Amino acid sequence: MKSLLPVLIGLASLALWPAKAFSWAPEGHAVIALIAERLISPDTRANVKHLLAEGGDESLVSVASWADDLVSAARGKGPLNEDSEAQEFNRKFPNNRTWHFVNLPLGTLSAEEASAFTPQDSIAKAISRCIQVLEAPVSNSQELTKVQALRLLVHLVGDVHQPLHCGTGYYILDRPGRAELITFPAQALGKPNDRGGNLLFYGTTPSEQLHAFWDVLLVKAIHDTAEATALADLLSKNISTEETTKTPGDLYGWPEVWVIESVRIAALAYLGIVFQKTEVDADKNLLRIDIELPVNYLDANRVYAARQLTKAGVRLAQLLDNINWPEHP
Repeated sequence: MKSLLPVLIGLASLALWPAKAFSWAPEGHAVIALIAERLISPDTRANVKHLLAEGGDESLVSVASWADDLVSAARGKGPLNEDSEAQEFNRKFPNNRTWHFVNLPLGTLSAEEASAFTPQDSIAKAISRCIQVLEAPVSNSQELTKVQALRLLVHLVGDVHQPLHCGTGYYILDRPGRAELITFPAQALGKPNDRGGNLLFYGTTPSEQLHAFWDVLLVKAIHDTAEATALADLLSKNISTEETTKTPGDLYGWPEVWVIESVRIAALAYLGIVFQKTEVDADKNLLRIDIELPVNYLDANRVYAARQLTKAGVRLAQLLDNINWPEHP
C-alpha cells in the first residue's frame, strides 16, 4: 500500500489555488481530447477541422480548457482575461459557470430523482445545447456560435465524467460542529451540500480539498505523470470493451445517462471518509468540513479516475461521430 505522504507534499506548489477547483485540470482535459482525436472518423475529423480553423484553433486539445478559461476571465484572471470574445461570451451567458456541474445526492439512481436537483443551467442540458447548435443548419445570433459549441462540448464531456461534478455530499448539521452525510435524494432536498467536494478539506491549504484531489492528484497517480501525451498513450492502449461500447439510446439522451453513472462513482469517492469539524456562517450556510481520508484512498480511487478519463475520451469521439453535421456553406 502506498502512502499519501509524497502526494500531499506535492500539493505545496498548489497552495495558492482558489477553493473552487476546475475539473480534471488542464492536463486531464487534454488527455480526453487527445484520446478523442485519435478515434474520430475521417468525416468527423473534416467537420471538426473546419470549425477549429474558423475559430483560429489548432486541435481539440488546444480548446479543451477554453470553458474553464472563460470562468477565470469572468473573475479578471487567466489567459482570456482581455480576450474580446470571452468578454462578450460572459456578458451574453453570465451563468456559464453553472454549465460545468450538477449537484446530485450520492444516492441518485435516475433522471427522475435527479430532476429536483437539476437547474436549467446544468451540465447535461449544456451538453445537449451544444449538440443542438452544432446540428443546426444555420447559426442563431442569440445562441452559441458553432465554434463555441464545439469548444464547450470538448470540455463539458470531460466535466460530466469527473464524478464530483455530478455527485456531491448533502448533510444534516443538527449537531454543533458535526456533519451527517445524506445519500437519499428525498432526504437531501433543502439540505446544505459540499459543492462536489470543494468544501471538504483534508489539510489546511486551499488546495487540500477533495475536489482538487480528483482533479490533479489522481490524474497524476495513474501513471506517475500529469503529462497529457504520455497519459493518453497509456490509457489508449488499455481501452476496454466497456469503454468502447456506445451509451444506450440516441445521443440526445446520453448526457443524462453519463450524469447518473458519474454519481455512482462519486458515491464510491466518499467511501471511508471521516467527517470531522464543520464550519458554518451566521446564516447556517456550510463553509467547510474537515475530513480524514482513508490511508488507501489514492490507490482505491485512481482506477476510477483512469476509467473516467478513458470513457470521456471514447465517448467524446462517439458523440462527435454521431452528430448530424450540416454541410459547410
